[in-house]
Amino acid sequence: MPDPATAPVESRADLTLAVAVRVLAPLLPLLLREGVTFQRLVAALKQALLEEAPAVLLDSGARVSDSSVSTLTGIHRKDVREWRSAGRPGAQAKTFGAVMNAFTRWSTDPEYCDAQGRPKVLERKGGAGSFEALAASVSNDVRPRTVLQELLRLGVAEWVTFASDYAEDRVRLRMDAFVPREGTPEMLQLLSDNVSDHLAAAVQNVLGATPPMLEQSIHADGLRLQSVERMHTLARKTWQTAFPDIVRKATALREDDAGQTGADQRIRIGMYFYHEPDSKS
Repeated sequence: MPDPATAPVESRADLTLAVAVRVLAPLLPLLLREGVTFQRLVAALKQALLEEAPAVLLDSGARVSDSSVSTLTGIHRKDVREWRSAGRPGAQAKTFGAVMNAFTRWSTDPEYCDAQGRPKVLERKGGAGSFEALAASVSNDVRPRTVLQELLRLGVAEWVTFASDYAEDRVRLRMDAFVPREGTPEMLQLLSDNVSDHLAAAVQNVLGATPPMLEQSIHADGLRLQSVERMHTLARKTWQTAFPDIVRKATALREDDAGQTGADQRIRIGMYFYHEPDSKS
């Protein structure tokens, strides 16, 4: 039996890698079901490391070069040189973000809700209170018609009338929550946006963010399935209560900060619930 006193001490790199593998583990069934092979995963991770390396080097005060990127990542200098000469890919389309923002504002902003807090039926075109005004208020990059088409395609909105004069058409929300259909690209986009920001908050705290970002959870085990369902219901009600107030405050602050110096920050606030048998750990 090895002597604990002489056993090698696990390095921080080893510990961090073990954490990364555990974080990745829930994604593995999805990757395998969708046909993502080991080779494709490694190629994508290689690209991601190359894209992140310059920022890490600059943050540590080091010069960014083929050699420094290669040393940091362990990727051959030839591959680094090819990547740097090819340039970085352009920004992803912002359509989905605009659609989510339009849905959120429509379902919470008093200007677009009735006295009972229910989303109003909106004229497609017009001034204040129209869908066109709503879409324009959440995005300068995506046209209102494109936002509406996406809401209709996702089944989140529907036509109330289809008048001969297209400008007089009205639309309404038809869901209580923004939940795209199972298996759609929008579900993957939500996974990417929500989980990556949640993980980023946790990583910043590990790296010593000051002040620490809010990233907490509650854990309980030894529960019956009926108890799990009661807690799930409680979590949903808690989020539904907090959601409108958070959205209204964020919307008001966004409008106050519009056009001001330093208005270049974004936030994401969320809540999650998960359960599984105790035997799986």
